[in-house]
Amino acid sequence: MSRILSPPMTSLALGSCIRRVVVHARGALVTRVVTLPAALPSEPCELVVAGITPLSEPSSFRALAKGGREVVSVGARFVVPEGPAKTGAARERLRALEAERDALNDTRTHLTGRRNLLAGVSFDLGMDRRLRQGNPRARIEDALATSRLAQEELAVIDTRLAEIEASIERVQRGIDAARLAEAQASTEERAGASRPTLACHVRLGAGQGAMEALEIEYVVLAARWWPTYKAWLTKNATRVRLELDALVAQDSGEDWNDVELALSTADLVHDARLPELQSLRFGRAQPPAKRGYRPPPPGLDAMFESYDAAMAKMPRAARTDTPPPRPAARPAAPPPPQQTFGGPPRAGVVPQSYGAPPPAPGNGPSMDMPAAAKPAAAAMPMPARSAPAPKKAAKAEEAEVLYSLSALVAAGGGGPEGLLQEQDAVANNESAPPPPLEPDDSWLEFDALVLAAAEDKPRRGRLGRIPDDASRREASLARERIGNLPNPARTQDPLVSRGRFDHRYDAEGSGDVPSNGRPHRVHVKIGEGPASPRFRAVPRESSEVYREARIENPLGAPLCAGPVDVFLEGALVTTAEIAAVDRGGYVQVGLGVEDRVRIARNARTEESSAGLLGGSTVVDHHVTVDLTSSLGVPIQVEILERIPVTDDKDVAVKLTSAEPEPEVYDQADIGAPVRGGRRFRVEVPASGKSKITYAYRIKLPAKSEIVGGNRRE
Repeated sequence: MSRILSPPMTSLALGSCIRRVVVHARGALVTRVVTLPAALPSEPCELVVAGITPLSEPSSFRALAKGGREVVSVGARFVVPEGPAKTGAARERLRALEAERDALNDTRTHLTGRRNLLAGVSFDLGMDRRLRQGNPRARIEDALATSRLAQEELAVIDTRLAEIEASIERVQRGIDAARLAEAQASTEERAGASRPTLACHVRLGAGQGAMEALEIEYVVLAARWWPTYKAWLTKNATRVRLELDALVAQDSGEDWNDVELALSTADLVHDARLPELQSLRFGRAQPPAKRGYRPPPPGLDAMFESYDAAMAKMPRAARTDTPPPRPAARPAAPPPPQQTFGGPPRAGVVPQSYGAPPPAPGNGPSMDMPAAAKPAAAAMPMPARSAPAPKKAAKAEEAEVLYSLSALVAAGGGGPEGLLQEQDAVANNESAPPPPLEPDDSWLEFDALVLAAAEDKPRRGRLGRIPDDASRREASLARERIGNLPNPARTQDPLVSRGRFDHRYDAEGSGDVPSNGRPHRVHVKIGEGPASPRFRAVPRESSEVYREARIENPLGAPLCAGPVDVFLEGALVTTAEIAAVDRGGYVQVGLGVEDRVRIARNARTEESSAGLLGGSTVVDHHVTVDLTSSLGVPIQVEILERIPVTDDKDVAVKLTSAEPEPEVYDQADIGAPVRGGRRFRVEVPASGKSKITYAYRIKLPAKSEIVGGNRRE
């Protein structure tokens, strides 16, 4: 029988660049634009787009094609470059400076030791004529010359040490600058061009149509952002220009240069699908929901019968599937039906592979036992013996059952309830098959699955998970580094302050975000709208008048909580914090003390007796608040006052007069409610004066007095 071999598929290596990035509260969706050739072959071909960061999620790759060609499949493969690994220029510069510093430190240590030796040398000028005859004058001159030589050498060493200290200080400053430059450098400058990457393989079907455009999307999880604002107010605070900026941090392994940015408050890995509500009705049963998991086909082991037969004919030394040693079997007792012992695994346990094969019956604790029970079973082999009597055979069978159950419990197969159920199954000789086991959704990530080899008999022909490699571990570490970044000054995480709904902000223009794990400011959008100045004072507490601006949200989108830099006439006035504001809402920011408006508060009290035979005391309070403005425009000042409150039925407080008429103010708008508050709104003319007056009366029994004295003002 002849076989027809299909020709090899044409593979085309194409370039790409990052065009768009959508940064979520956690993670980002990156879109690359592929540079297509002038013409594609009409037969099926494969497009290879290399140079993608290995920290991306391999299962998230998608191909968006526009044109007359059909995309058959999309996959990602790990690519290791040829040749030795080379780091980037920024990292090499840092390493060179660190090596120079270490060499200078070694030289300094050597010279310091030599200096200590020379400084410890002493000269003995004593003369012993019995041992050596000589001229004393010459010996003294030689000692002095040797001392001068040592001093000169010490001076040279000290000069050299001073030069080395200056060089170490210079190199250390260079190291600090190089570390800062490396932290702010691009990925190419830090990791170099010989780092491992991912290649996206896009297979196209046959066709004559042309492909107009091809984009590749993938997910990186090491990215996040924080919102910040700038409010530019005019001179009279009647107009505002509100800017929304974002501090974006990412450690994805590739720089985002001149890309179209969008910011989303949603979490990228959050399941936002609407639940499927099942209707409750009488009648036909509803079909089960479709799932991505499919059990293995029946007769899977029969596919390997020829392979097993061929392996059996091979010499034992050449076999690769030699099973581990098994304990000696007992020939007397028949094997119990072990398929009734196991049952399904416990809830929440992920299987080693899809559709694990059913356990095969064996003698004693064989290879079909749980993995945790195999060492215990192998450590206690059962010696062979002669066939026992019928009663002994029954006892042996019972012992066999108990032995298998104890091994199952030791392996974590279940608690006491599961043990009782298994004993009932053995006693009743039930042979009902266990319910089918379905893995969780993480096993539906098909890029992380691999087909087991034929030598792996328990799992051959089935899919198993690929263990995490170094790139996956590095991606997990990068995600943790970004997730554990502290919030910049006064900023808030949009994942916490977003509220019940999410929003996406499309940035105006393009931006750059290096992959160094540091926050970088990116301009998002700007809007102009009306504002109204407000003046507020609490004269009972302070004689200062504060200026505020009430800004209507001009961006046409909800605002997240964050800091806002307030500028008045181009000068920075203050930095405040705003809460989350909906579309069309208002933002109120403070502008500091207005020195051109003065306020003075005066209070006067009158005490008298009232009631029959003077049984009550009446205290009348008269309060006057004077305002003086030197501004060239009329203003409205909001004055906050409080009158006493009481819960005593014998004490009465009454507002007797007020000009202008105040309104009750409970201060609930700032989250600090009070009792007895009154709010006055006063119009002050340009460079003019105005005042408010009010009076209240406190009536209390004559034998009582207010704590702290009757005159509280």
